[in-house]
Amino acid sequence: MFLQEYQVRNLQDLKIAIYDNLEAEYTYVKELRSSTGSEVASKISYYPELTLDQFIFKMKHPSLRKVQALNIYAMVDILNVDLNYQMMITELNGLHNDRGLVLPGVHFSLMIDLDTQNLSSTYIASFLTNVLSNLSNIDFDLYCGSQAQKKMVFAIKDIYSVSGMLVDQSHCLSVTTIEDSSLSTELYHKIRLLCSKEALLIRKTTIENMIRNYEYEHSLFAQNLSSILGHFTEHFLPDELYEKLFNKYCSVFTSLKPETLRRLHSITVQLLRCAHIKVMIYTSAFNDFAVTGELDFYGFRIQLTPEQRLHYIKHIDELRKNNAGLELKILPNGVLSDYQHIPRPTLFLSEDFTYLRFEKNTPEYNVCIPNKIVLNKIFKDFFTELWDSDTCVSPDSLITHSIMSMEILQSETSKI
Repeated sequence: MFLQEYQVRNLQDLKIAIYDNLEAEYTYVKELRSSTGSEVASKISYYPELTLDQFIFKMKHPSLRKVQALNIYAMVDILNVDLNYQMMITELNGLHNDRGLVLPGVHFSLMIDLDTQNLSSTYIASFLTNVLSNLSNIDFDLYCGSQAQKKMVFAIKDIYSVSGMLVDQSHCLSVTTIEDSSLSTELYHKIRLLCSKEALLIRKTTIENMIRNYEYEHSLFAQNLSSILGHFTEHFLPDELYEKLFNKYCSVFTSLKPETLRRLHSITVQLLRCAHIKVMIYTSAFNDFAVTGELDFYGFRIQLTPEQRLHYIKHIDELRKNNAGLELKILPNGVLSDYQHIPRPTLFLSEDFTYLRFEKNTPEYNVCIPNKIVLNKIFKDFFTELWDSDTCVSPDSLITHSIMSMEILQSETSKI
């Protein structure tokens, strides 16, 4: 029962999980005692002012460590707080990510306000990518609304809530914490009513659903195609390698006809040979691929042999040399110098259709489609800022280096 509750597979991991929970509970109660006086677990506590450090600590209720049934709604003006606090708030569920599991029992909906004059499109796009990637193993929804302005509200159904008014980038006024189940749930449902379908900022889907709904095909034929690759996908597979991989892994696509996938591949190949397409690829995509051989094959992570990796990269090199319309630039890692650890986004853009693909092994949640014109504009501005910046470099050197590395790997593998 405990193994299932903590989503772990062996007794050693269970020991660590139980210890972590006890430590979190102890730390939480200890802080409550020092901040509220003699009453350790009062139903309602009020604080005239708290720093964001103190507020975020109160958000980290021990119940967040539950994985089977956890329901959260929040309204946070996250883009208008200090940059370091943005990371602290969005990584509240970091513990759930450490185990690398899909947790369908954890439901988290967050409403934010995109109206900010202080941040560039590059920062906002990178930040949102980081949030969506970190929470891609849970049922996470992102909403947008002016109601989130100057708000810091966090409610866990049946358990706990904390709310306050943001007065600057690092302070909250009139903070209230509620341990009463009925009151917390009432606040939870009030926020839930604001998070309507019209306010949904990101629509989550899968590659299979995109193909069934013709969205994948639509993304191929849309005008002004461009992309940023943080990891490699099925798009650049040469015909013979595609056929090998398709025959090996086609069984995972239970709801798609084989001829549908082959037709999409044929369309992609023709477009890459003649269409005008702009592609930026992170340096890390080449480095990771050379070492791990991991490829995102319609949303599923598969591993290529050293020989297949070499074939893949040589095909990219051949495409860019033979199609003058295929513009390729290399993007050094770390677009934001202060946040080197932000996941490299894989983003497909066009005139009227954009979607994000994440590298995590969670096909249920790893494709996101912007649901608002304002967010599409942010991602397009993000691409333009990077494409026109001095940070992009020519692909010649990196592709040559990658081919050399893969040839070495191939020769060493053949000796084993």
